[in-house]
Amino acid sequence: MVKFTKEMKEALRVPGKGGSLIYLCTSSRDGNPNIAAMRFVATHMDDKILIADMFLLKTKANIKENPNVAVTICHPLDEGRWWVFRGKAVDMEYGFPRDFDWYGANATDILNEWGNWNKAEPPDEVPPDIVFPKAVQRGVVVVHVEEVYSIEPGHVGEKVLTG
Repeated sequence: MVKFTKEMKEALRVPGKGGSLIYLCTSSRDGNPNIAAMRFVATHMDDKILIADMFLLKTKANIKENPNVAVTICHPLDEGRWWVFRGKAVDMEYGFPRDFDWYGANATDILNEWGNWNKAEPPDEVPPDIVFPKAVQRGVVVVHVEEVYSIEPGHVGEKVLTG
């Protein structure tokens, strides 16, 4: 089982603050890729990445067809925080059975704690003269991470962690 380092957990909690870029990469059953930038991201347990499902139309369709995903983070201001997290994902939507379990992550627990990210962590990096669209969260994407690779220059493709 993969076990995130403290540095990985910290890095996955800073989107929008200090230059982090976090992307969720998916593909359809036919292999058509999609990549989407993420604002509301956290870790759960030692091997899960949580992402708010707000504007994920193509991403959500891809996850239903092909659960294999990658999450990338590149934080050039903090040396060494350049990773690709690979694993399987599910979009835990409202209406899932309360006892639904994804590799130890329970739907009730996830949705109760992370089901309203916009209220819990409103974006503070949006300038006041820009109207932020009303974010409507439909669920939480849970990624069960099975492997972590480096994308740091000079170390690209090196396996960092494996399950």
